[in-house]
Amino acid sequence: MKRADPSVRGGRLDRWAPIVFTAPTLLFIVTLMVFPFFYSIYLSLLKYKLTLPAASIHFAGLDNYRYMLHNASFLRATEWTFVFSVIAVAVEVTLGMIMALTLSSTAFGNRTAVFKSLFIMPLMLAPIVSAKIWSLLFQVIYGPINYVLSSLGAGRVSWSGEPLPAKLSIILVDIWQSAPFCMLILLAALKTVPKELTEAAAIDGAGRFGSFFKVTLPQIRHFLALVVSIRIMDALRVFDSVVALTNGAPGESTETLATVTYKTAFRYADIGAGSAGSILYFLFIVVFSLLAFVFLQRKPDRS
Repeated sequence: MKRADPSVRGGRLDRWAPIVFTAPTLLFIVTLMVFPFFYSIYLSLLKYKLTLPAASIHFAGLDNYRYMLHNASFLRATEWTFVFSVIAVAVEVTLGMIMALTLSSTAFGNRTAVFKSLFIMPLMLAPIVSAKIWSLLFQVIYGPINYVLSSLGAGRVSWSGEPLPAKLSIILVDIWQSAPFCMLILLAALKTVPKELTEAAAIDGAGRFGSFFKVTLPQIRHFLALVVSIRIMDALRVFDSVVALTNGAPGESTETLATVTYKTAFRYADIGAGSAGSILYFLFIVVFSLLAFVFLQRKPDRS
């Protein structure tokens, strides 16, 4: 009986091994991501309300998309989500850069690891837990923040009862939780900058600020583009802190795209419109994140 050539068997194993090892991951992605996405597109084309009999479900075309694009609540939420994302990400990246520069210097000496651990502590908490903790701090009567403000003579602030304080509280919570993430990425980025370049800049007479903006920042622009695009995607999906702190109040001033889409689908039982809102929401995140990434990836003009 002729035995199979070992080289032939090895070749077959080499061909099938990648498929065998990647199949579970691909199946997982298709089951939990690809299929739900296309099913949401299908639902967005239907007139489908949970409060009506199943016989009332019918094809509606793009009616749900037109409804959401003309929905005042959805448009207000889009505007606030955009403003929130720009402000929060700008502050987070700036604070993250400051913390990264501080940790990469000799300011803390041998205690750098200790302070790094302290800085990343907010990342260890789930977003809903962080938001709940901050909701206790923001309480009007017994909250520590209002106690400090009243002790300083500034008066108590209704953090969830007035639009501006409510929005500021959501931005503050997001900054507190996400700035450490930016710090970690940028701290790693700073370690990739060759010391020869910064030393040459110092010899040429460039100060700390000149060296940072002319040498360090261009060298880490790819890392900066990455962290900004990731944070923009996360900020546009803000949900937990809004629900825990204000639940969209006062009125609908702090409703985001995530909360409006969720309430449309599950509180108001309009699955078709909620699915259309989620697709529009997804496209908004993809387009805005890609634009930010491409803009930050551009090489600086040296002319």
